[in-house]
Parts: sequence; structure tokens; C-alpha cells
Amino acid sequence: MAIDTITTSRSYMTKQVTSLSKMMVEKTTQLASEKSSTTFGGLGNNRLLDLELTQRVGQIDAYKETIIQANLHMETLNLTLERLEDLRIDAKAAINSNDFVLQSDGQTRSQETAKVLLHEAVNLLNTEVAGYYLYGGKDAFTDPVAAVEDILEGAGGKDGLKQVMNEFYQANLGANNNGRLDVSALTTNLTLGVPTDSTFTIAEDGAHDFGFDISSVTSGLSNVAITGPTGTDPDSFDVQFTGQPVLGDEISFEFTLPPGHTETFKLDLKATSEGGEGAFAIGADLAETAENLRVKISEELEKEAQTSLKAISDEWAADNFFDTFGGAEPMRVDGPPFDTSTTLISGAATTVAWYVGENSPTTDARNDKSAIVDNNLEVNYGARANENGLKDIVKSLATFISADFSAATDNDKLYYSSSAASMRAILQPEGADQSGIVDITTDVAIAYRAVKNSDDRHDQMRSSYLTTVDEIEGVDKELLAAEILQLQTNIEASYRASSIVYNLSIVDYL
Repeated sequence: MAIDTITTSRSYMTKQVTSLSKMMVEKTTQLASEKSSTTFGGLGNNRLLDLELTQRVGQIDAYKETIIQANLHMETLNLTLERLEDLRIDAKAAINSNDFVLQSDGQTRSQETAKVLLHEAVNLLNTEVAGYYLYGGKDAFTDPVAAVEDILEGAGGKDGLKQVMNEFYQANLGANNNGRLDVSALTTNLTLGVPTDSTFTIAEDGAHDFGFDISSVTSGLSNVAITGPTGTDPDSFDVQFTGQPVLGDEISFEFTLPPGHTETFKLDLKATSEGGEGAFAIGADLAETAENLRVKISEELEKEAQTSLKAISDEWAADNFFDTFGGAEPMRVDGPPFDTSTTLISGAATTVAWYVGENSPTTDARNDKSAIVDNNLEVNYGARANENGLKDIVKSLATFISADFSAATDNDKLYYSSSAASMRAILQPEGADQSGIVDITTDVAIAYRAVKNSDDRHDQMRSSYLTTVDEIEGVDKELLAAEILQLQTNIEASYRASSIVYNLSIVDYL
């Protein structure tokens, strides 16, 4: 019975030492990991709450990774948009309608400056961040905007802007070089060799949008009858002299300009003895006077066709070349021949695509790029280089560069002035409070603010969740250290007691 007690004591002591050793390992592990348990099961009744909060922290971390990328994109967008807005302002200043100074290469000084600005604008629109092209919509694999030389001169067997502008100009100038109008020869009736009446006709050469449209004729000339215009398309009017006008009498002709034919060109002519600027000369008889008026009108139409009409034609061509947002195709003049053309056709297969990024039908390019930054919160910050504002910089600069003023004639100077005014109007539309670039910048800023607010909210919630998780999973280091010291003392005592027990023999017992 005594021997059984000794054996039992030994077994008990072994279990005691083993239990204390396990507790020591557990406490030491807790101190090293600062966790009360290595499994959720060891957390007791708080395990479900701990698991839920841990999952929420993981979700927040995923959102924050998205936020980091979105912030990088939007910050870069903001920087490039600020520079593009500065470029727009610089371009408006550079395209000076009064700065007609030709360089040795045949371009004006302002065109040279515009070309430098165009290269920078294209480079900015091709900005790439970690494989994503900011101004290419969803397309993140290629430059969304073609090289400047390709845009201007064409590439790969396709025509560039300069060729498109030339075709539009031919179509607007017409075979008579006067804006698609036919000015007839003078028809004079004579009685005994004396002119009794002389008539000429001015008519549109067809039903189309090219060239001048006849709007109205207002005559204050004595002995002159005007027939028409009637408002039909094609329209015409007759000018019939039945006698001589009086010195100082005036006649006004009004023509509209393409493509919308809402902008007008007005020609006012006064009857004088010698003719000159804004006047026609009264001749020796009514036939000579009628011829003087006919020739003067023809000269003024040709002049206007080579100046303001040419500038309008360039802008029209540029609109059809650059306005491709939402999948629109570039349009070309149906030809050759171009000077008698009456329609436009698709140029998708024959024209360089200046923008090759995402171009699917949409009304809002912001939707091209999205980031989910919180539950039920998605921000959009996409941009396309061919949307209004961004496109306008490229269009105005490229069109101005492509215009040819190299002959340096008086008409070229007037053409230059008209072209500069047209391009400046694109850069700063009349009545617009701010540019399209500022509108895009505002959209991006709103998205950036939403992301920033979400990020701040995530930081606060993450900190709160982690604090609760630490309270559930964490340990009191001081208490744990005291427990470990106590365990060490107990283990040492147990080892000593065990040693005494294990060393007992029957002799010692007896």
C-alpha cells in the first residue's frame, strides 16, 4: 500500500510537471506573438466578433489599395490638366491676329510657337501611369493621340489634316475661285448703238452647303432693278441697269458663310466717279457702269473667298477631322473633283485617326474609368483626348499650323487674321465662363474629394476595428510576464519535488 502511494505520487508529479510545461509554452507563445490564441476557437465567445472585424479590416485594406491607384491617376490627371489649361492660355496669346511675321521656312512666327505648344499638348495627352493612359478612356495599352507629323501630314497611306483642309477649301472656293458663285457676263440691249439696258446675274452653282449662299440684296441705286433672291436653293439675283445711278447711291449684298450659313459677309458698294475701295465707278454709259459694278462684285467675292471663306473652310475641315467623340467618323469632301462637289462622305478608311483611344458611344467620358472605394461608392474619373476642351487645343493649334500664308500677299495677311480669330474663338468660345479643360478638372476634383473622404473614413474605421481586435486577441504583457515567473517558480519546485520522489528507493522507504 505504501509502495502504491509512492508510485501514484510519481505519476502525479509527472503530470503536474508536464501540465506546467505546457502552460509555460502557451504563455511564452502568447508573450512572443502578443496574441491570446493562435486560432479563432481559442478566443471564446468573442471569436465571431473578432472574425467579422478582421474581415472588415481586410475589405478596407482592399479598398485602400484601389484608392492608392485612383489617387495616383487623379493627381497626375490634375497636374496634366493644369498644364493643358496653361497651354490653352499660351496658345490663345501665341495665335495673334496682328503678328504676321514670316520666317525663312514660310511659316509665321506665331505658327512656329503654335507647333511647339502642339507637341507638348500631344505629349501630355499621351501621359501614362503604370500602364494606364490617362486620356485614352478604357484603353491602357497605346498612346491615345497620334504623332504630330502623322496628324498633319498623314501616315500609312491615309491623309492628314493638311490634305483634308485643302479639299474643303477647293470645295468652298469652287471652279470660279469666288465661293461657288456664277457671275454671268453682261447682257446689253442697244438702240441705234446706244445701251438701253444692261443686266448681269449672280447665281449659286448648286444646292449644297459649300461656298457663299446668297442672302439678300438691298439697292439704293437709281435706275437699277433687282430681281431676286427668292430664298430657294440654289438661289440667284439679277441686276438690271436701265440708266445711270446717281453719285453716292449705294447697293448692299449679303452672303452667308458655311457650314451653317448663319454667319454673314456683307458687301457695301457706293457709286462714285472713280471707284476704289468700297465703291464702283460710274462709266460713260449705263453698260460701262454695269460692267464696273459686275467686275467689282467679282473682285470682292474672290477676295472674300480667299480670306474669310478660306478661314471658315479650314475650321470646317478641322471640325470634320477632329470631332470624333463617341465614335463619330471623320468626314471628307466627296471627290475628286472637289471644286464641284456637293456632299461629304465618310473618311474613316482614308483619313488618319488622330485619336485612337476608347471611342465607344457615350455622353460622359468620366464613366470610362471607375474605382470602387467603399460599399456602394463608385467614383468615375475617365478622360478622352477627343472630348471638348482637350480636343480644342489640338484642333486649333494643328489647324493654325497647317494654314499656308507663305505667299505673303495682302489676301494672305487677311486670311491669316481671319484664321487666327477663328482659332482663338475655338480656344475661348464666346460667352463661355470657363474652358472645357476647367470643366474636366472640376469633375476630377470632385471625384478626388470623394476618394479622399472615403480614405479618411477608412482610416478611422480601420483603427477602431483593429483596437477592438487587439482587445479581443491581445494579452496583458505585464500580467503575462508575472504568470510566466510564477510558472517558472512552480516548475522549479515541481522538478525538485519530482527529483526527491524519483530518487526514493525501498531501502530509503524502509
